[in-house]
Amino acid sequence: MKYILVATIGTRDLMFQIKSGEWYNIGDDQLQDGEIIGEQAEVIADLTVESPISYRELTEYLLDHIKTYRRRIKPIIIGQLITEKVADLEKIYLIATDQKPEVRQRNKDSIHAAELIKDWVIHEFDSLKAEDVEIISLGKDGTNPSIFEEMFRWFRQVWLHQIPQPSGGLWVCLKGGVGQASSAARISGLSLYGDRIQFFEFKQNIKANRQGIPSDYSGPFLGTNYIWDRTQQQVLKLLRRYDYAEVGDVLQPYFTQDPKGFSSLPNLIKAGKAWNQGEFDTFLSLVKSSFTPAEQRQTGWWWKAYEQAQLGFVRLEQENTTEAMLHSYRSIEGALYLWAKESFPNDVEERPDKFPLLDHSITHKYDSLRTRFMDDQNVELKGWVLRNLLAAAIPEAETSEDFKAFWNSAREMRNNLSHRLGGLEEKKLFQAWGKDIKDAEQWQHRILNCLNLLTGQTFKSLSQASLFSKIHYRVVNAIANYELKM
Repeated sequence: MKYILVATIGTRDLMFQIKSGEWYNIGDDQLQDGEIIGEQAEVIADLTVESPISYRELTEYLLDHIKTYRRRIKPIIIGQLITEKVADLEKIYLIATDQKPEVRQRNKDSIHAAELIKDWVIHEFDSLKAEDVEIISLGKDGTNPSIFEEMFRWFRQVWLHQIPQPSGGLWVCLKGGVGQASSAARISGLSLYGDRIQFFEFKQNIKANRQGIPSDYSGPFLGTNYIWDRTQQQVLKLLRRYDYAEVGDVLQPYFTQDPKGFSSLPNLIKAGKAWNQGEFDTFLSLVKSSFTPAEQRQTGWWWKAYEQAQLGFVRLEQENTTEAMLHSYRSIEGALYLWAKESFPNDVEERPDKFPLLDHSITHKYDSLRTRFMDDQNVELKGWVLRNLLAAAIPEAETSEDFKAFWNSAREMRNNLSHRLGGLEEKKLFQAWGKDIKDAEQWQHRILNCLNLLTGQTFKSLSQASLFSKIHYRVVNAIANYELKM
């Protein structure tokens, strides 16, 4: 794959070798330790040009005398990168400032520095010609490199109209220029190319630079790394809505970039997606190995019923009241069948895609059920047969206000929703579970009481009973505390 390299050029991108053989930074005009003069002054003294002279004027002088000084000029930031990656490059774009005469910062413009880097490239490497290195000037139209909004608009136009769509990848180096320009380049580029953009970082090595050795670099990194803080908040917001499918899509580039850092998180998110779809067996297979001993003990015959109930609660959090009603009802209905099968394995016959059959043998245990059989040897385990079996086996269920709501008003609402079009107001959802139910907490406890009575468990909340809730906490905690390593 061939890459397009885009680099912003600043005042610290070039080194010059003075007569003593030592290399100095052409743009370093700062005093060091309050006493030692800046490196630029050493360059000016070696050239014996008239001082004071600005960075723009100094680089223009070197460009005008390029034949004399060509072997003594070297790009110190991107030099090593280009040297090592030149075989992978099809084109280089150098972005440099060239501002209007009245602009105060014009004396630090990098336009001539970019020309010097271009000259170095085409004379250093046979694979790149003059037409393969293009300079894009910034500032002639009055765009201020220090104003983010202006730079964002400017870079959008550059990406769209001056740098062609890469046939392969896009490598970007943004060490030159002011921070606003770099941020605008990253964000605008990412919005257009996403993970097709990769970035390089550079670390100054003064000792090596003084010997003419360019700076070390690392990368390429996915461009999304630079907006991790914003992505992190986006993901946490999605998790508040339990949108695991979108979370997986947003984080996929990061998983690719830092698989060790994110460890088991991709698997947990995949599990969360399966759970959201009601694929509880798939969910369990993906996360079971990460469970604590206490969580392992929570996978009894009844565990799916609590997951179904928690899914109903999640749907309420998502403001999907119809689904909340259906899932909450199904959690108890499904638990009843699991309970019957678990409690009476010799009397209940499972049938694929049909109601289970209750054998006449059950009357040996509960004579009160005899009237439900008449002359048949077995009956379908549903409706009043199921309710009578529950009342016979767990008498408390028949007097339970929680189960009364399930068998009556909740059942009626479930049937209405299943056979009619339209939605469901939150208030009516609660009313379906009893006139005494006024809010989500009371609704949750009504469902929980039914399940606990059936299963013999003593959970205080659906989140305590749900294995998914524990996984969800781990995912949220992992995202909130993750620090991206470049």
